[in-house]
Amino acid sequence: MSENHWRMQLNNYLQANGGTRMLTWEVYPSGPSHQIVWTAITYVRGVQFARTTSSRQNTAMEDAARMTLDTLYSDRRRGY
Repeated sequence: MSENHWRMQLNNYLQANGGTRMLTWEVYPSGPSHQIVWTAITYVRGVQFARTTSSRQNTAMEDAARMTLDTLYSDRRRGY
């Protein structure tokens, strides 16, 4: 498991900035059963913020949460 707990950090950020209901996830497997690839997509207010893939579901979700949080912080610094 990620030591940074990106999903928890993302939820904490959203709770402090308008609520976690803004966030939705799309997570699904693809590929043959012996070589599954997980895709995790985050949406904030219906806008796609991140799309990641990994052989592990948890890793795909953590990576997507990290990318989403990075984008939110970047947008905040720019005043959006």
